[in-house]
Amino acid sequence: ISMMAVKIKKEKEINPTISNINQIFQEKNLNIHAYSWKESAKTVIAMSTAQDAETAVILTIILTIGMIGIINNVILSSLERTREIGMMKALGMREWEIVLVFMVEATGIGILGGLTGCLLGAAGVGWIVKYGYDLSYIGGDMSMYGIPIIDKIYGVWNFSSFVFIFFFGIVVALFSSIGPAYWTAHKDPVKAIYHR
Repeated sequence: ISMMAVKIKKEKEINPTISNINQIFQEKNLNIHAYSWKESAKTVIAMSTAQDAETAVILTIILTIGMIGIINNVILSSLERTREIGMMKALGMREWEIVLVFMVEATGIGILGGLTGCLLGAAGVGWIVKYGYDLSYIGGDMSMYGIPIIDKIYGVWNFSSFVFIFFFGIVVALFSSIGPAYWTAHKDPVKAIYHR
């Protein structure tokens, strides 16, 4: 036997357990040492940190695509309703009220998109939390990297991420609609009615 993995239920018990095991080994004059998985898997922890940075970049790209989609939607909506906007202005609607109409519409899109994304994300995370994921299917024997895989890896709920993404989506939708809405609201009513 070259390695033995010990599964501990609570993280706060890891260091005392390691100390107790090492003390037993010293008392019996054995040249064996116990380490936590964090000590033996520094490379994997570094890879995990790099993966977190990669996830942040991918998330930024996804949110940028969402922002472009919302801007596109507001611009197309304003172009399709050019005559309607001209009529609104001709009937006395003020520019800030027209901007507000488009901002409310974009915020609604952000809320619907955020709710849909959070529900789909919660379903995925819930599955991983309940059933776990067996890394041996994709990673084979991870013990050569210093991680003894005893069982499946389970996810944890991080509600702050859901809240952040939901409200960030709403804020992005709201602020990305201001430019196109401002452009639409400042068109001359006569030109808007006649599409000039």
